[in-house]
This record gives sequence, structure tokens and C-alpha cells, in this order.
Amino acid sequence: KDGACGRSVCTAHMLARRATSLARGYRRLGTKPEAKPVFFDMVHSNNAARVRLWMALKRPGGMAEAIDVRMVTYPELQTASFAAINPLKKVPGLLRADGTTVFESSVILNYLEDKYSEEGPAFTPSTAEGRQEMELLCRVHDLYIASPNTTAAGFSHSQGAMYLSAGWHGPPRGMDLKTRSLKLGEIWRQLCWLEAAVAASASTGPHLMGEQRTLADLTWFPTCVFMEFMLPRFFGWPQLWGDNQRMPSGLGCHVRLPSPPTPFPALARWYAAMRTTPAFASVRNDIYSYWQGLEAAGQWQPILDEIAANSDPTLKLTYGVPNSVQLHYQAPPPPGKATGRYINQPDKGDVADEHMAAPVLMRDGRELCPPASLEHMGFALKLWPSKCADLSDDEQVVATYYDEVRGLVKEASGAARVFIFDHTLRESGNTDLNATAGGSAAPVPRVHCDYTEGGAPRRLQQLGEEGIFSKLRGRTLTPAEAAALAAGRFAFINVWRSIDEEHPVLQQPLAVCDERSVPEADRFLYELRFPDRTGENYSLRHSAAHQWYAYPHMTKDECLVFKVYDKKEDGGPRFVFHTAFTDPASPPDAPPRRSIEVRAIAFYDPPPLAPEELATRAAPGSSTGAAHPHRDPR
Repeated sequence: KDGACGRSVCTAHMLARRATSLARGYRRLGTKPEAKPVFFDMVHSNNAARVRLWMALKRPGGMAEAIDVRMVTYPELQTASFAAINPLKKVPGLLRADGTTVFESSVILNYLEDKYSEEGPAFTPSTAEGRQEMELLCRVHDLYIASPNTTAAGFSHSQGAMYLSAGWHGPPRGMDLKTRSLKLGEIWRQLCWLEAAVAASASTGPHLMGEQRTLADLTWFPTCVFMEFMLPRFFGWPQLWGDNQRMPSGLGCHVRLPSPPTPFPALARWYAAMRTTPAFASVRNDIYSYWQGLEAAGQWQPILDEIAANSDPTLKLTYGVPNSVQLHYQAPPPPGKATGRYINQPDKGDVADEHMAAPVLMRDGRELCPPASLEHMGFALKLWPSKCADLSDDEQVVATYYDEVRGLVKEASGAARVFIFDHTLRESGNTDLNATAGGSAAPVPRVHCDYTEGGAPRRLQQLGEEGIFSKLRGRTLTPAEAAALAAGRFAFINVWRSIDEEHPVLQQPLAVCDERSVPEADRFLYELRFPDRTGENYSLRHSAAHQWYAYPHMTKDECLVFKVYDKKEDGGPRFVFHTAFTDPASPPDAPPRRSIEVRAIAFYDPPPLAPEELATRAAPGSSTGAAHPHRDPR
């Protein structure tokens, strides 16, 4: 029937059938409604282990006298008897003493903690703020790691990416490699978030929330055992909180390799501290040994076969492991010579331009959580689609793309006005580092920063003398107006993007260096000797301490924005060194890299406009622009 009356009748019938089913379930499972509560467990279940930890820790000797425990097998999960306990047919489940069923691990834990609040230590903070923080820790685990948020076939929780496959579990529970890749990325992001949360509390105690052990510790620890066992073995991650070794058999290597330091030191310390408690050590042993048995039985072989057959280089399965690459650092000049090169004029023999390959660790910038920003690291990746029909056409770039870049730089930097003065096209098939009019240049395969402490102000002065066209005023700035802009804070900012319509960047990507890893003593001058002026770059002495980042497989809609000079001296990034490099992971048939870089000057505190100028602004929100592109060798 339709309507409330019909629904009430249906509900009554449903409840009657459920009561009958429950009674049958009690008899088959050997449990009576009037018995003490019964907890239904599985030895390897991370969610059930949360409850098992609670029972072991709540009071000395555990809670076995107050709560019965039934270990369940996989076949039993599928029976009608167990469906009467948990209609989702999974553990944990709980029968209250009055016969009412409870499922979902967080609900069970909260009920038990409330029911037995007078027993042993409290695992729930006493303040509203503490409870809120604990609930958030648990909620993030349950929503983003342990739950698919649906009971429909074909959907899996993020943690399932570590062990579920169609080949072992059947198509309804399996996933394709792209889905697995995305879910592994979700695990990484949530661990980054958890690391930051734990680091903030680390000084007050060894638990996730500091001094007090809470339900959050019980929630995350069993799942972290899954990660400890699976992520290094089958997906090439570093050992997150174990013996600092990894065995990436899933990546075609069956030997144990030295692991990079854990990317989650606060979590590693927490995990080690929890393992010193017998209850946590026992749960780890239960789960770890279970998965060891299934590894021997071949559970991960279908996943390893999928990885071995993968031909898509954009699918990312490994996190937290930098790649060793060679970057070309400038060699210091011999006595009597400067470092640099002549441009558009003959070489006079008084400069040296030698560079040498040196090994560095290249980190994946996409793994940074939170993402890099101009304020903290000097660079940022931005999704910024362009409406420019042809980014290789100078006229279209100036007419359309410059305005887009102006808006991007304002958003990324927080600057009040932005002046675009130049752009360069680059293609990996070229050999000339300097673009000719209407042409493209080669990627620059050497570590450099475009401006120096003294060179950036001089370049701004030169541009002012050449004439800076102001879209706000509709005219060229006077020398006095240009000088007023230079008196305040300004920054030179580059915007780099691929212009390939079909492919992501698969060769000669751009790398940027976290300036916090570059001491001033590592920088030295590189001169660009034009017929009419001498420009300055910074070169860099090699150091293994330099922290390099690249953003793999950038698409045309993504821009890498980075500072090459900032007048502000407050300890923040000012000179971001960068370079193109040969990526050993590039496919042998990778398409050529085609890119455009636009150069801008951001003004943070420009002089205010006069009232008559405000009244004649060309367009709301516009800022200083260029009437035509200059050419710059960088």
C-alpha cells in the first residue's frame, strides 16, 4: 500500500519476521536473549580489533567475564543466522544482553564505553573539545579509509585497495588499477593529515591525542597494521613504522632494499609506543600473521600481475619514495673568468659555462599535504584552464593568455597588481636555450634561478625605462610611477605549463627546489651578457641536502607557479631554483615536451590610484599588463 498506514503494516511484518529470525539466530549461535552481551569477532578484522582492544584494556584481565566473545568464520558471515546479528554480514557485531543487535564498530565502541563507564580507565576525553577532537580522528578513519559508504557490489573502501582483487575475491569486490591508484592516493592524503594532527599533540604524550589513550588509538592501530604489512611489500612504499626496510615485490623486485626514512615520523613513534602494550602487540601479531598466511597462499598475485601488465605511466601506486635523478649543476668558474654566457654577440672568452651532473632525490610535489604554496615553499601547482585557442601563437598568448596569467598570479601570490612582461615557448627537440622571434627554445637542463639580489631591481628599472603599459590607467607609466612601484614590495614570478593538447608531460619535466634547503653560501652569480646589458642569474653548488620536487604528468590545465625573486626579506622563500631534467621513469616513446613559461612582476603594496584614474579603469579587477611581449633568455 501507499502512505503511512501501508508503511506501518509493512514495518510490523518486518519486525515480526526479524524477531523470529533473531530467535533462530540465538539458538543456532548458542546465545539466549537473556545472556550477557556477545561480541562477534574475526581475528584479522581491523574494525573488530578495535573492540577487542577495548575489551583487553578496559580493566585488568579484560572484559571476558562481562562480555562473551564468538569468533566468526567467513562462511558463517553469509548465513541467515549471522545476518540476524548484522544484516551487512560483516564483523564486528554485538548482541546486547536484552537481545538487541548492534553493528558498526564506532557505534559498538561508544555504546560499550558508555555502558561500562564505571569500569577501568576512560577512553573518551572528559571535555567537549577533547571528545570533538577524538570523534574527528575516528570519523576520518571510518569515512575515508575503512568505509565504501555503500553496500552495493562493485564499491570498496579505500583500505581495500591494499588487498582486494577480482582475481582473488571475485568481480563484485575487485577494482581496476586506476581505482586502486586513486584509493591508495586517498590513504596517503589521510595519513598526511593524521601525521600533522599527531605531531601537534606529540609533546604531551605518546597517544594520538597526547597523554590520554582514547578510542582514536584503538581505531587507527589495527588499520596501521594492514598498512605496515601491505604497502611496502606490494606497492613499494617505504616502511612506514616498521623495520626501515621495504620489499617492493609488486614492482618487479624481490629483494629487500634500504627504505627511505618514514614520511610519518610522529605516527611511527606513536605506533612503536602502542606496540609496547601487550594488548596492542597481541592485536598486531593476530593481524600480521593472518596476512602472512594469505600472502603465502597467493592472495596478492592477481594484484601483482595487474601491476606488471600496466602500461599507463600516469597511474601512481608508490608514495613516499623519492627517485634518484641526475641534475646539472653549474661548475664554479676557473680563476680569472666569470660564470655565464654571451647572448646575441660573439663569445669574448672571459666567461665559463660548464655544468656537471650530480645525483639528487626527486620528490613528488603532488604528495605534499598541505599542498605547496608561494608563501611557504615558493612554488605552487594550480589548476587553471586556459581559453587561449593556440598557446604557441604569440599574438593569441598576448591577447588572451596574459590576462589569464595575471589573474592566476594575483590569486597565488595575494598581490594587488601584476605586470606581465615576457613569455617563452620551449620544446624538447630544440637545442638553443634562447628563443628566436616567433620561435621556441630548448628546455633549460641546468639548475638556476632567474634573478639575483641586485639583478631583479635593475631588471624592473630597465622595464620601467622601456615603458610599462598600465591597463588600469590606459597609458604607459611615467618613470616616477614605475619608481613608486619599485619602492614597495615586488616579486618576479614565473608561470609554467604544458601546451600539449593530447599528452601529459612525459619527458623533460620541470623541477623546483625548496629554498629552505638552500643555504645562501650555495648560490653564486651567473652572467647573461647581451649586447646592450648584462643580466644576472643565480647558479647553485651541488648539495645532497637540496630538496627537489617535480609534479609528474602535468596536463595542459595545470600551471606551476614559482617565485624567482621576492623583495620581502622575512625568512620566506625568495629565490626558487629550477631546472628541466631527464626523468628515468619517462617511457622510451614519450612525446616531446612542449611548454610555455610566462614571466610576471607582482606588486603587493602599490601606490593608490588617483580618483580620476579610478573612474576610468578599463575593467574591474584588471591590473598592470604589457602591450607586447619582451624576449628574455630564461
